[in-house]
Amino acid sequence: MRAIRAALAAITLVGSSVLMTATPATAAPCGTVRSPVIDGASAHWKISCKDRRTYVDGWVQDTRRDAMCARVTIETQDDYDWPQACGKGKRVNFHKSYFDPNRKGAVVKLKVVY
Repeated sequence: MRAIRAALAAITLVGSSVLMTATPATAAPCGTVRSPVIDGASAHWKISCKDRRTYVDGWVQDTRRDAMCARVTIETQDDYDWPQACGKGKRVNFHKSYFDPNRKGAVVKLKVVY
């Protein structure tokens, strides 16, 4: 029994170490197209680059009747934005443009928030 407890404790310690040392998200490059679906939200976006700017175009939709909103977070080197839709069936289109002379792209994520 002690051996099992020790093994479980070691597994827990290793697992928590891995979680604490997780690397940050990297920017998706120009030309990336995504259509994620999670419980309570769906979205579609395309990242494109032109004339030293990065563009993120798409939509976000709330798909569940609850007190939460569907949100797309867009993070670039110098800016942060979060278009969101609240209310089941509500869809919000977005067109965001950011100065990006090095064409690093953007970190774009779908989430559900209060």
